[in-house]
Amino acid sequence: MSEGLLETGETCTMTAAELLPEDSVRAVAEEIWLSFIGAEEFLIPLEGDAPASPYSAWVGIDGPWRGRVVITCDRSVAEDLTRCLLGEETVGDLSQDDVEDGFGELANVVGGGLKALLPEASTLTLPLVGATPPAHGEDAHVIQSIWRGQSVDIVLSSVPLQH
Repeated sequence: MSEGLLETGETCTMTAAELLPEDSVRAVAEEIWLSFIGAEEFLIPLEGDAPASPYSAWVGIDGPWRGRVVITCDRSVAEDLTRCLLGEETVGDLSQDDVEDGFGELANVVGGGLKALLPEASTLTLPLVGATPPAHGEDAHVIQSIWRGQSVDIVLSSVPLQH
């Protein structure tokens, strides 16, 4: 077996932080933020206050490493992110479906960017969105950031995925 590569069918025993170090996660997230949220929209690496009304979007990564990518922020931040994704023509209230679709798509794109960094082929699950994300694995790797003065956390962890 080559260093860093797995034999077919072998399970990866590395932690989320070992596979996807913070600088790599930040680089992917920042690139996506600039491309999808806006050229003048920055994700700043700082700790923020916990959201008053937490809202999360997540995707699973299934392959030799099995884990989850979860983005958590305040519900109002998820709405603002969705507005940015939909473009400036978005006015008025967004429907629940709009926010779920937009915020879920952001998790999907971030998850896809991180999946591309993994040493072996993997697949993504469909994004899910809700007020309560699934429990994180023991190796939860929390990347804390601020966007427009509000906390946006990206959590990666090794977990068994349900099929």
